[in-house]
Amino acid sequence: MSAGNELTEFYDCLAVLYRSLPSEADSEWQEAVKSVLYGGELLADEASCYGSQQKDRNLGKRKEYAQRHGNGKRVTEFSAITVAEPRASDRRYVPSDEKLPVAPESGDVLPVKVTSEEVDRAIALLAEFPAEPAADRPGVGVDVLLDPARVREARQTASQGAGDEETTVLFVSDTHLGYENRAETGSGKAMSWIDEISSRETVHRIRTIAIEQDVDAVLHTRDVLDHEVDPVTLDAAASNLDILSQLGIPVYCIIGTHDHNAANPQHSGSVDGIAWLKEQVSDGTLTELSATPTTVAGRSLDVYGVSAENVGIDDVGTYKSRGWRPSEITFGKASPGPNVLCLHEGMTPYRSRSVADVDLDELLTESHVLFDCVLVGDEHRPKHDDFENGYAFETQDGTPVLYTGPAARVSWPYRDRDAFVTVLTISDSGITTTRHTV
Repeated sequence: MSAGNELTEFYDCLAVLYRSLPSEADSEWQEAVKSVLYGGELLADEASCYGSQQKDRNLGKRKEYAQRHGNGKRVTEFSAITVAEPRASDRRYVPSDEKLPVAPESGDVLPVKVTSEEVDRAIALLAEFPAEPAADRPGVGVDVLLDPARVREARQTASQGAGDEETTVLFVSDTHLGYENRAETGSGKAMSWIDEISSRETVHRIRTIAIEQDVDAVLHTRDVLDHEVDPVTLDAAASNLDILSQLGIPVYCIIGTHDHNAANPQHSGSVDGIAWLKEQVSDGTLTELSATPTTVAGRSLDVYGVSAENVGIDDVGTYKSRGWRPSEITFGKASPGPNVLCLHEGMTPYRSRSVADVDLDELLTESHVLFDCVLVGDEHRPKHDDFENGYAFETQDGTPVLYTGPAARVSWPYRDRDAFVTVLTISDSGITTTRHTV
């Protein structure tokens, strides 16, 4: 076993913590530490405790490692993990000269005597530890260490009143830039009020709202473009993206089927929309989201995205759209949160399972990332035409699912209603929403 074995060091250091727990420590905290070390109720279903991993993933014996990097009984020299002195209030419980593990993301030393008021914060810290620390053998790809529902509750409770950072984003979907060209090209179904729709006004209004509301970023959940888009509209859109970029308001997006179709314009007045999107990404005025987390505007918010048919901008046209199943999506390692997922398909719970393209409950169950909310585009009307309650849902595990209407009036429910976008204020404490007319 080589020096710097993360798994062994975490195991030994947490074992010191576990042996130091006083009887008066909160029982759930005792169970949480035990679950990580030896297995228990708070261990995630797919995870293995560190004790079992020591047996399965390390070639040498822990005692030999302790002889080289400790006192023969336990590790005392740590090179693979960060350790620290116990909190002043915990020193009397921990043997002298012993160190305790530090939570990897927050940099806080794990507490020993934890009260019922402190247990959520303590569990949130413990949840920062890797499900599969580096060892002699690789793990099986598990990302979640503790029970996801309990961790979600712990993070939400621990953050209340703690002054956690807020990130404000403008949630936009279905701008369908170039939609009014359908009147000339005859391509696609058009609303009878198509002469009232102006893509250039739509994108200008979105820019204005973003600036007036002082948002940190714009999140666009697909169908940026309609399938026949003209160069004048794209020039106007590029100008607005550039202004937002200069003001420090980045725009993030996933793409949709109409964006795909824009790569193959059929009308002489249309241009290749995908080529334009690639140009915006190259210029840095647009960032495409993926299954790997993207940190939004330097804030604590990380955002993931799955484009239509699971085909990103660079892959449009390389193979036929085929749809996707939750088991095909592997999300990158999550930050402590908040974490947001952007999608644009026919989803549950908006649609019933019999007609949905993707079962969102299945996707979240398959995922090792705990999402604080899911933002979805695609639907051009609120469910049951309920403009008060038809845009917000919850999955079976309680994850909020939010829709925003199309940013242009491209469907019948908006014949006599304004299109809108939604400002979201996101933090560990929760999410607030405000609609703004486009």
